[in-house]
Amino acid sequence: MDPFSFPPFAAVLDGAAALITGLTSAFATVVPTGVAALAAIALVTLAVRAALLPVGLVNARAQVARGRLAPRLRELQRRHRKDPATLGRKTQELYAAEGVSPFAGVLPALLQIPVISVVYGVFTRTTVAGHANALLAHTVLGSPLGASFGQLIAAGAFAQLALPLVLLTAIAAVAIVSRHLALHSARQVDPDAPEPTRLARVLSWLPLLSVVFAAIAPVAASVYLVVSMSWTSAERTIAVRHYLTA
Repeated sequence: MDPFSFPPFAAVLDGAAALITGLTSAFATVVPTGVAALAAIALVTLAVRAALLPVGLVNARAQVARGRLAPRLRELQRRHRKDPATLGRKTQELYAAEGVSPFAGVLPALLQIPVISVVYGVFTRTTVAGHANALLAHTVLGSPLGASFGQLIAAGAFAQLALPLVLLTAIAAVAIVSRHLALHSARQVDPDAPEPTRLARVLSWLPLLSVVFAAIAPVAASVYLVVSMSWTSAERTIAVRHYLTA
């Protein structure tokens, strides 16, 4: 079953699409319609991320808290590496004594999934609540917001690739910068951490998969990704820095 067709979800999706379409119409009084649609997508994305700011702060605070305990956890692992039961008990005692949950930040992160899913659904669904998604009908620089880079390549519509190429380049740049900032934040949180394993280094490049995803998703979704990824990177970097000095 398509989860987006579930009546309550479809109704929320329809309301979100109507909001973005209304903003597009309002902005279109001063800028071209396609540009207005991009502005509406960016504005709604920023509003959603701002509303989820408490979630990001909880996650950053949890990251810093776990980082401060990391040296003591490594010492426990060194002492009790041959006794898993004792290691588990001592680890729980350490977390309890410091008032830190090893799962802190997980629940808030899960709570944002439905919100992000609704926003993303608006930018990827050709139909919403049984009617055409008007948002995806707009074009910018000749590129339909409802088409993907892959679709345009397959159709040979090379003249319409300008906007998708700009967005894919922006997503790649944001992913690379975000990786660098995330690694820097991790070093700040736990300066004595051992060198990452080869697997960890490979996994650190996973944000670049967003480029692949954006290449097969509608252009409108790529706009959402650029704004959301940029917000996430800035939010995490600033929040971690704040909690480290608090």
